[in-house]
Amino acid sequence: MAEERLIDDGTVALLESRDLNIRSLMEGLFGGNRRSAYYGSSMEFADYRPYLPGDDPRRIDWNLYGRTDRLYLKLFTDERRQHHRIYIDGSASMGWGKPEKHRTALKIAALLGYLAVSGSDRVSWYALEKDACRRVTEAVSTRENWVLALERLEALKCGGDTKMDVSVPRCPDPGFRDGISFLISDFLTDRDWKSAVEWLLGREREVCLIRVLSPDETVPELRGKLRFRDTEAEGEDDERNFRMQIGRQRLRAYAEACLWLENDIRSFCEARRVRFFTCLTDEPAARILFDGAIRSEMIR
Repeated sequence: MAEERLIDDGTVALLESRDLNIRSLMEGLFGGNRRSAYYGSSMEFADYRPYLPGDDPRRIDWNLYGRTDRLYLKLFTDERRQHHRIYIDGSASMGWGKPEKHRTALKIAALLGYLAVSGSDRVSWYALEKDACRRVTEAVSTRENWVLALERLEALKCGGDTKMDVSVPRCPDPGFRDGISFLISDFLTDRDWKSAVEWLLGREREVCLIRVLSPDETVPELRGKLRFRDTEAEGEDDERNFRMQIGRQRLRAYAEACLWLENDIRSFCEARRVRFFTCLTDEPAARILFDGAIRSEMIR
């Protein structure tokens, strides 16, 4: 049986009256629909800022470098085209569930990309694979190129243990104060994913976290003595694999741990004005965006 299309026309049609909700005035390329943080018009010079890794070297003021021996970028005034980045967790745990969490993550990533190009912005997708951050496509700015990009998204697979604290800062083009960075994951990891979020915030990006879970993870139907194998374990002898007797007390403790993790993520995000919501894989992608993304003010 052939796998369903990543995005159908009916789902896209539901988003026609929606847009990404950008809270602050930012930098970006010329020709977009977003108002910049500076006053003025056309190509008037506005200010400098220090060069950061990942910035476009063509914007460096080499004359100023000759006088100061430091790298600075020239900033201009105008309406700006934002460049949104969408990071997709490709860890093995994302392959769990029916429907699969990774499949749901790809659908959400595709629809967020559609909202970006519909708002005359640009969008890039990145696959987080172990300690790497791989660009899925070049930046997309039209609906035609968005359709072509879906094939690349369809081809993404998951496996291994994604180290977000290492992979996200290795993004080849992370941007600076020019759009939203979306991080889509189940956040079921021992790695320091919070430092990845802090790194994105350090680049003055707006950050949004979308947590994808399977219904089996929220209310597991397990009983008896079972052997658990971690999806990211390296062989049968990995210490992350274990046996356990499952009863009411264990299930109650599991539910409390799940609630603690959800609240920990939420409190971390609230303290940093990072938008966040959790969705389940048995929800249609359009409903996820309307119920979750609108409620969390990611889209409007």
